[in-house]
Amino acid sequence: FIHALNRAAPIFIYKFIYWSYTMLYGDLFSNMNAQYKNVFEPYTKFNSLVAKNFADLTNLQLEAARNYANIGLAQMFANSEVKDMQSMVNCTTKQLETMNKLSQQMIEDGKKLATLTTEFKSEFEKLVSESMPNNK
Repeated sequence: FIHALNRAAPIFIYKFIYWSYTMLYGDLFSNMNAQYKNVFEPYTKFNSLVAKNFADLTNLQLEAARNYANIGLAQMFANSEVKDMQSMVNCTTKQLETMNKLSQQMIEDGKKLATLTTEFKSEFEKLVSESMPNNK
């Protein structure tokens, strides 16, 4: 009987220590995790917002660069086809159309940039208002 008790004693002590630990410190660690989550959640949301905005701006710039490069290349090829006076007049007319198209493209890109900036600003203001302690 004593021999069986000696084998069971370490298991009992281990279970008792584990139970004591969970009872005493379990709530403490749960509360700490909740507090850390509340502290770091605005930073995580802000980082996500900045990353999304950065990706949107990068895509806008890449799209604009591609469009401007296509316009420039098309104009270069049109200029290389000038062989006589009539083709020069046609090329000059095409250049005016291209300049008009380029200015329209710049206006559209400016509007897209303004939209992205407005969206970022409103999302940032929303994030700040949500993370203020008196607004929760």
